Order: sequence, then structure tokens, then C-alpha cells
Amino acid sequence: MMLMPGISCIAQSAQEVPTDNYGMVKTNIRVSYDYTNASVSDHFNARVSYEFLKNQKFTLTANANYNSLQADFSTDDLPLGYDPLQMGMNKTHLYGQFGISASFRSRLFGRPFMAFGTVSADWGDKRFQRVSGIAMGLFMLRANRNTQFGIGPLVMINSTSKVPAFIVFMYRHRFNDALAINLYGGMFGLDYTPTKSDLITVGGDIDVRSFYFQPDHIDLPKRCRYTNTNFRPGVKYKRRLATNFYGEIQGGVILKMSSRVTGVSGTKRYFDIPMPTRPFLQIAFNYAL
Repeated sequence: MMLMPGISCIAQSAQEVPTDNYGMVKTNIRVSYDYTNASVSDHFNARVSYEFLKNQKFTLTANANYNSLQADFSTDDLPLGYDPLQMGMNKTHLYGQFGISASFRSRLFGRPFMAFGTVSADWGDKRFQRVSGIAMGLFMLRANRNTQFGIGPLVMINSTSKVPAFIVFMYRHRFNDALAINLYGGMFGLDYTPTKSDLITVGGDIDVRSFYFQPDHIDLPKRCRYTNTNFRPGVKYKRRLATNFYGEIQGGVILKMSSRVTGVSGTKRYFDIPMPTRPFLQIAFNYAL
């Protein structure tokens, strides 16, 4: 799944955006599949969001996210004494999230200010696992039709991230009607829009996928979480196939940022797992209304 998808939507709210962006419309349904030849492959994702409250300043959105991925680690990938098959790591893992997202728009010191928060409950390995959340504020230093620049804090609650709080920024500049540059929410890209129905993006994004398992190992807690965070430079092509319906294909290279086993809360890291650089291909379909 993409890292913090809602944040990119908040960051773009100062200008027109394609209506297929997750969270920017009343109802959004997205299905995607990506493949890479590695220890974690064959990733299927389905997500849905529904905006049930909206006014000039405030929105509330319910969302659900379902993932299926295949893990096939070798014993050599893990430290001595750990067997991925015996610990229940090598199989098809099902993982889901259910949550509520809120956004708030106002003005601060005469400039636009946006706040975003989300709370999610994780389900995996046939049981409820944890509750986590994200809170972010974004102060827009510049906001006009062609250029938007904002900066603000982001805090992760009960997260497996090594850094629970940091500063984020977004920047978008439209050179002309066909060309724009975007940096926001763990993503960057140079967007080229040759027609009203086509969008080509050259850039990269941060991808996070994980699963829960019960290792039954004396040196590990009863429940563990594997998290794989990658940076994915590449090319994406999106096309409007019909009214409210979009198709997307993306290809590039996966570069590992982290690959580790922690407890459910992520407060303690037990060991890292190597993950080679490899190509990937992703196909997605999106319905937005």
C-alpha cells in the first residue's frame, strides 16, 4: 500500500487535481496488483473510501484497505536460529485496515492552513492487531493557481516507523497546462498531461507493505509484524477509460529503505531482513464518484 495516501490529497487541495485521487471524492474504489521477483511478491490491494461529512472547513471519511501478499524468505535471509517456514512467515498473508480520516481547512496568519488526522485498526493473521494513527498540519507559505508550497509537522502514533515525528513539506508548480512538478506525502513526480484523459508521471514514491505472524520462538514475542519500506522510482501512465473510471500502469525499480521484524507496536526491532534491488510492475483500476 502507498504510504499515507490521504496526506497527498490534503497537500493538493489548493489546486485542481484529477478526480481519481484517493480521498478527494465522495466515493472512491481502487484495486491494484503488483509483482516483483523477490521474497515478498504478488501484492493485491483493494481499498474504498466514503466521505460521509463535508462542509467548507471540515470533512470526515471512512475507509477500508485490504491486502494480500506472498512471502517466501529463505533461511539464509534470517539470522542464525530463525526458520521462516517454522515461524509462519512463508505463506500468503492477508492484512486489512479500517479507519476514519478527518481534514480541516482554515487560515493562519492570513495564509491557508490544513490539518489532517487518521485513526486505523489493523487486522491480520486471523485477529485484530493494533490501533495506529497519523496527525499532520500543513501551513501554506505560497498558494496561487500555479504554485503551492507548504510545510508542517507529522506525528505517527503506535507506528513501526523508526522516526515517529518529523517535518513534511509539499510543493507543486504548474509550468503550463501540460507540465507540472509535484513533491508531497512521500512522493515526487514530473507530470505531463498530453490530453485531458492521459497523464504520464516520471518520479518515485514510498511504498510500505507489512504482515502479522505468530513466530512461536523463544526469542520473539507471541505476535510479530514484518514491515518492508521501499523507494520506487519509475514511470506511471494513467488514463480515463470511461466516466468516473480510470486505468493505471506503473513500472520501475524497488530500492529498499528498511526491511525488519518488530513487535506489533514496533517499539522494538528484533532483526533486519535483506531485500535486493529489483524491478516491479503494477496495474490498477480506479472508480471515483
